[in-house]
Amino acid sequence: MNRTKILVVDDEEGYRKVLYNALTERGFRVKTAASGEEALAELKKNTFPVIIVDMKLPGSIDGLELLQRAKEMDNASVLIMTAYGGIDTAVEAMRRGAFNYITKPFSIDEIMLNIERMIEQNKIIEENNYLHSELEKAFGRKTIIGNSKEIQKVMDMISRVAFSSATVLITGESGTGKELVARAIHFNGNRKHKKFVVINCATLSEHLLESELFGHVRGAFTGAIKDKKGLFEEADGGTLFMDEIGDIPTPVQAKILRVLQEGEFIPLGDTVARNVDVRIIAATNQHLLKKVRDKEFREDLYYRLNVINIKMPPLRERKEDIPLLIKHFIEKYNKKENKQIKGLSPEAEMELYKYHWPGNVRELENAIERAITLTNEQIIPLHVILPIVRKEEGNNMLWDDLLSHPYKEARKKALDAFNIKYVMNVINKNSGNVTNAARECKIERQYLQRMLKKYDIKSRQTI
Repeated sequence: MNRTKILVVDDEEGYRKVLYNALTERGFRVKTAASGEEALAELKKNTFPVIIVDMKLPGSIDGLELLQRAKEMDNASVLIMTAYGGIDTAVEAMRRGAFNYITKPFSIDEIMLNIERMIEQNKIIEENNYLHSELEKAFGRKTIIGNSKEIQKVMDMISRVAFSSATVLITGESGTGKELVARAIHFNGNRKHKKFVVINCATLSEHLLESELFGHVRGAFTGAIKDKKGLFEEADGGTLFMDEIGDIPTPVQAKILRVLQEGEFIPLGDTVARNVDVRIIAATNQHLLKKVRDKEFREDLYYRLNVINIKMPPLRERKEDIPLLIKHFIEKYNKKENKQIKGLSPEAEMELYKYHWPGNVRELENAIERAITLTNEQIIPLHVILPIVRKEEGNNMLWDDLLSHPYKEARKKALDAFNIKYVMNVINKNSGNVTNAARECKIERQYLQRMLKKYDIKSRQTI
């Protein structure tokens, strides 16, 4: 029986009784409050991991205000419920940290499903905070951002394998953070005081890759005017991170296999083997098993590399981490650009949430950096975000989005996107001069002014 403490806040007595009875029957310890003030009094006396709050409350503290205060006091999981729908309210609640947002009337099953997920998330966050603190002791700073279940699994694997010498293969799409994971493994393990050496195997030809990895002696080939230490020797006692391992030519694969099996290699032009103690962490965005079947990658090397597999989730599968990532990148680029941007408008944040992020976290970071560069206000508006997240995409995603809506709605979205892009471009070309921009567009100045106001485009802003 679950004994989690839950606080129910609603000014309607009927809803309070229904929830109280339903939740106590299921073993939860429930307190109720009819106002924000009553709820705050309860929060000062007790800790509630789960809080269910009605948006509209009597008095000076409404649901959003109570949500914010509850998060500041104890970072509880808060479920917002209301009969008043609307994207602005929903986005604002999520921005302030609500777990979810449901509308009345609701079913008890819907409430229970959310409570179960909230309890599970609380467990994940507690474990994740512990793992983050452990990583910070060795790694120095938090660079793996997120509280999602998918990232929790990655963090758990990092803590499990860090002190092992086993080879690790990190798989996942480009931009998901494979190198960050490799660094976390190294700096959280017993090799942290030794070198962490990185090589991108896709950027070098077969000959250069072999020279970089194993080194060479003087005279080994034309241009080898002196002995050169290879990266395996450079990383001796530490970790060699081999990114894009799937692009290694077959002849080089055999030599890497020898290092993994025997702990030795022979530099180019030499005849004497050298011994090394190196942990290899490899990464790829390719389907290595398919390459094995196609005889493009050695099967024995694949199994030597894939002792431990860590799969990095794409950003579209952990969208609940997007607000945390946005906050992190805004702080990062505020410092870089010497700005004081506080966040995004609700509509802009919703666009980032809806976007499918084919470039994953790297693309999101680039989007935030660009938005901060283009924004002169404290809140990044929608018209700055739209050109970033709705760029080309081969036009496919934009068309898919438009075709999924009713005709009139799709036409309006297409027209709005065109108007924003067109007006920002012409205003930029004319250095913010509305009169000259209208003349170039061959439209009345007043009409252009109305569009600037409608789309919240400031004439001084550029793209």
